[in-house]
Amino acid sequence: MSAATANVTEVAGGGLREFAARQLANAAGLMLLGLSLAFTLDVLLRWSISAPILGLYEVAELCFAVVMALALVWTNTRQSHVAMGILAQITGREAAPRLIAAGLGLFVSCLFAWFLVRYAIGKASHGETTLVLGLPKAPFWGAAAVMIGLAALAQLAVFVSELASYLRNPGKRLRDVVPPTLMVAAAFAVMLSTAYFAPTLGAGPKILASFAILYLLALAHVPIGVALAIAGLGAVLLQMGFRPALLIGTNNLTGSLSSVDLAAVPLFLMMGNLAVAAGFADDIFTAATAVFGRLRGGHALAAVMGCAGFGAISGSSVATTATLGGVAFREMQSRGYAPGLSTGSIAAGGTLGALIPPSVVLIIYCVISEISIAKAFMAAIVPGMLALALYVASVLIQVRLRPDLAPVPDSSETFAPVYALRIAWRPITLFLAVLGGLYGGVFTVQEAAAVGAGFSFVAWLMSGRASVSGLFEALRDAAGTSAGLYLLIIGANIFGSHLNFAGMAQALEAVINPDTLPAWAVLTLLAIMYLVLGSIFDTVAAVVITVPFVLPIILSMGFDPIWWGIVTLTLVEIGMITPPIGMNVFVMKAVVGNRVRLSTIFGGVLPFLAADLLRMVLLIAFPAISLWLGGVLS
Repeated sequence: MSAATANVTEVAGGGLREFAARQLANAAGLMLLGLSLAFTLDVLLRWSISAPILGLYEVAELCFAVVMALALVWTNTRQSHVAMGILAQITGREAAPRLIAAGLGLFVSCLFAWFLVRYAIGKASHGETTLVLGLPKAPFWGAAAVMIGLAALAQLAVFVSELASYLRNPGKRLRDVVPPTLMVAAAFAVMLSTAYFAPTLGAGPKILASFAILYLLALAHVPIGVALAIAGLGAVLLQMGFRPALLIGTNNLTGSLSSVDLAAVPLFLMMGNLAVAAGFADDIFTAATAVFGRLRGGHALAAVMGCAGFGAISGSSVATTATLGGVAFREMQSRGYAPGLSTGSIAAGGTLGALIPPSVVLIIYCVISEISIAKAFMAAIVPGMLALALYVASVLIQVRLRPDLAPVPDSSETFAPVYALRIAWRPITLFLAVLGGLYGGVFTVQEAAAVGAGFSFVAWLMSGRASVSGLFEALRDAAGTSAGLYLLIIGANIFGSHLNFAGMAQALEAVINPDTLPAWAVLTLLAIMYLVLGSIFDTVAAVVITVPFVLPIILSMGFDPIWWGIVTLTLVEIGMITPPIGMNVFVMKAVVGNRVRLSTIFGGVLPFLAADLLRMVLLIAFPAISLWLGGVLS
């Protein structure tokens, strides 16, 4: 077979795999939409005729396990996992890291499939059923095992494709494989040596070795969720034995897949995707422009306001920056704004999505911390408004001190608040319906997410943009992104279980001891840690890795866990625009391409970082900023 024929065959095979994965992702998205509509119907029936759908929650938790397992096929096919990618940024070479990451991802996918097969067999042998409807659980878990198996096949196809691509020119790429291979080899060497010396090592060295393994794997481009699972399961297997590793892996996998609390994450993501498809992002930016367009720097203010509004809907900083980035940057460039101000205001404004409810990251924090999601949402409102106010002040100060950053206001722009309300009535109604119903006691967080997704679906149908392809694209993206987050959470839970057994709490207290250090010193150390983590890791990754071990220290000092959740998210989001990495900055760079240099974007976010540091000081010094509203409403 000639090289050209081989290329054609590979392209055809890749297209077939992509098509099959796309259809499976469409099925996962439709199932997710069906669950959303079922929750919405349950709310309507409960409040209209006091007749909720019997057994909905117990069926939904099993269905979510199947949906997320199925959605992982699409995530693996696209390789859209959360990863660091620093090595490629430094070397400019991605082929070898992608190959190694695909291989380790295949190993973890097969391992998870095996866990679920054993779990489903156990459910069948014990004849376990749901409490209300008496449905057997084994078929659901069997279906989830099959879906994970399909995800493993998708990952195998990716690995074979990456291997074939790499082997086409091995001579030129031999040197490319050395750095990631050495990093992975070093990670496993540390794992083996730690296990060998485990009886003589204290908790501190074991913990440091575990994080060294994690960082080495992450630097080699291994997805963070995969790296966490390998580091955690490998350490437990070598130090404690096969059965503990099997139990920890299975329990964390099945517990996360069927978590009703985590179910709010894919539902809110679907709500945001459908809202984007319905044109909410354009509505928000246009409305903000109608209010602030007459001011000098008004379009930068509109970008910040638009990011805040869209972040409240999507709950994702990266999605907010990517979605509004193109629209807002184009508008500001056409009017003569300085590239630093235009890109900086968007990249910084994107971080507001983590605080303003409904926040996906805040939901994950609450699930890990076992605190009320509704109370945390309540606590986030005032800090979110404070962040927005400080960003607005930052723009106004910048254009006041340096008028060249923004053009002279166009006299044709009119102040039109009524027009703005008319334009943005759909996102405003969505925001009020979700939060109003949640705080009014009408529905739970999961139901709020479902109702919000249902509202967005109806808005999309009536938007004039409705199309089958658009619907499937929104549903696929929500399902695939959710599966990537689930994998990250599962890996973090496995890694956290290992650290618990290794004595993480004791080791951390030995370094950051509230009994020997003043509270301000402890908080300062933790703040520095989160700023560093936020600049390297994705927000969710930084939260799920650290919260189980940092929160006990916070509680031992008598601080409120909800207040610390707001502080944590603020710190991590600040890290997302902090040099030298800052994920939001790189997302903004991807949006603008070669039109703006990376150094210009980093320079543009510096004034917003100053506003963030002021906000951080205020939140830590005055916890009432976070807790006041919740106390009043309670």
